[in-house]
Amino acid sequence: MLQELFGMTWWVRSVVPTMATNETSDRSQSTGERASSRSDGSDVSDAGVAHPLRSASVLVAGATGGLGAAIATEAARRGAELTLVGRDAARLEALDVEGHRVVADLRTPPACEHALDAAIDHVGRLDVVVNAVGVVAFGPIADLSVDVMEELFLTNTFVPILLARAALTRLSAGGAIVNLSGVIAEQNLPGMAAYGASKAAVRSFDEALAREARRAKLRVLDARPPHTETGLADRPLEGAAPRMPDGLAPAVVATVVCDALEAGTPDLASDAFPPGR
Repeated sequence: MLQELFGMTWWVRSVVPTMATNETSDRSQSTGERASSRSDGSDVSDAGVAHPLRSASVLVAGATGGLGAAIATEAARRGAELTLVGRDAARLEALDVEGHRVVADLRTPPACEHALDAAIDHVGRLDVVVNAVGVVAFGPIADLSVDVMEELFLTNTFVPILLARAALTRLSAGGAIVNLSGVIAEQNLPGMAAYGASKAAVRSFDEALAREARRAKLRVLDARPPHTETGLADRPLEGAAPRMPDGLAPAVVATVVCDALEAGTPDLASDAFPPGR
């Protein structure tokens, strides 16, 4: 899979051919040419490094997951106009959050571009991209299959990179990219080495991307919440989860992330989240 990832054919292959036929052919507008006024009359650029969510156009990738759904719910409560992206059409439709639905597998550049363009078509602009896509695997590295290791990095590392790459030219000035690398990115653990490495790579990417994105007046927020009760640990690609203490409620994490977006917080380390549930 990774060999294919670096082949030229991968860059032109689309995983959503039926969806792509209706895409707008001209995507060459600069961020300055996109509509910048919100429906409440405020200007996106006035927000500076902060990102008030009322009337903001927010895309949540991985919206059917535990954290994605919680962040979408909290952003909607604050008045955001949502685009919800997920791979499973039935789960996406069942999500109890108002927003434009986009079914897409974000593991290729065309799919990322399609999802972002759908958000712009829906609202007229894009202010915030939240990536909550993720998979997990457990066990000693010697016991993990190569296929699982590839899937960990393709989903946990390459999706955030590809989505951010496409978002840089589509976000409104003053916009934000949010990636959830998690506490494992601060200190990896035995039995989770490959998973932790895939998330630490995102944290490293975000650190550099934040400096690059300043040129476009964009902010990158890396969030590293402690263990959260999303149910992901119960659905590993391989292995079984070790015994863990009770984690945070997804709604708690979502509140902290949305507060950070609105306040202009530059980074969310694990100690920025409240202890306990």
